[in-house]
This record gives sequence, structure tokens and C-alpha cells, in this order.
Amino acid sequence: MVQSRRKKCTALQILSADSKGIRNAAKIVTDGGIVAYPTDTVYGLGCDPCNSRAVKRAMAVKGKRKKPFPILVASPAVAGRIAIMDRRAKALASRFWPGPLTLVLRSRVRFPNSLTLGQATIAVRCPNGQVALGLVKRCGGLLTGTSANLTGRPPCTSARMVTRILGDRIDAVVDGGRSPRRIGSTIVRIDPERVVILRKGPVREEQVTQTLRGRTESREKK
Repeated sequence: MVQSRRKKCTALQILSADSKGIRNAAKIVTDGGIVAYPTDTVYGLGCDPCNSRAVKRAMAVKGKRKKPFPILVASPAVAGRIAIMDRRAKALASRFWPGPLTLVLRSRVRFPNSLTLGQATIAVRCPNGQVALGLVKRCGGLLTGTSANLTGRPPCTSARMVTRILGDRIDAVVDGGRSPRRIGSTIVRIDPERVVILRKGPVREEQVTQTLRGRTESREKK
């Protein structure tokens, strides 16, 4: 009898949103796997951003995508080690991190092309919430933070939705209940000459403007 060579699919693991679940999820990531996890916005899709094979697999899970994956960081200090944080970036991070604001900055380090798609910038965010931040820290301070969904489709807002949409194409999902929001973070790109809102979100444009204006006024007083 000829044995089938078809590769068996590994069942999706449902992990609890406690210290044990976070520890197990981090082990999957450090071993090159992919996990979905709750954030302070929607569910994220996490893998090691320095592991090209894992990033390529995550890209394949989401489908055709023209944008680089964002990176979640454990702290502003970690962000400063991988990206150029000028005074404007530091001011925004000081007010809105941890929280739903992503900053697009020039990269200090060379990440796999599968993550950056050849761009000189990277998107970074320090998330709020015990599960997301705990997982990022367990993963060495860096974790991809793209939304858990198929490209062009709404982001998943529960572990049940992740299971239904992504199924066994990923390795595990940390079940943290329903997402507190149904939209992703605000995305702000910081160029040498200007600051641009790339995506509207929980942090409003006027809040960004006020923060940067306050920084400018503070410098003028000095």
C-alpha cells in the first residue's frame, strides 16, 4: 500500500490570555511560528520580524499585500534602537504610547526585505494592554503587528473570528475576548519636512497637531 505524502495540517491552538498562554505564544513565535493575539485595537498577527521565512509565511496567510508589516515594540527605547526617533516622534510617543498610534520612521537596522518590501522606513508602535505588551516583551521586544485578517477584509475582533477567517493557516490564537475597538491604530508618517496622517484612527489628527505644536512652543520658550 502506497502511503500518502500529503502533509498533515496542524490544528490551530487556542491559548488563554494568561501568563501561561502568553509564554506558549512567545515560544511559538521564537520557533518561527505565527500567532494571532488581542491588542488595544484589533487582533494582530504576530511573528518574528527578523525571521524572513516567518514573515513570508505571514504575508501568504494574509494574501496579496503591498504594504510592509508594522512592528510592535516593548517600549519607546526599543523603538529608538530600530528607528530614527527625532523630537517630533519622541513627543508623539511620549503622549500616545503605549497606545493606538503607529509611527512610520526611517529604519536604523536592516530587516528582511519580506518585511520592509524594500522601503527605507518601518512602522512602529508600542501597544497598550497587558496581553499584547506582555507578548512583545516575551518575544524579545519586537513582534509584527499587522492586523489579523485577509488583505482588504475587515480585521478580526475576536479569537472566534480569527479561527473562522484564518483557521489552521496560523499556529495559535490567544483568546483575549472581544477587541475594545473595531479599527486599527492611527498611522502617522514623519518625514524630514512634514508630518502626514496616513490612516485615521483612535488618535485624532488634531491631537497629533496639538502635541507637535506644544513641542514647538516649548522649544521657542527656551
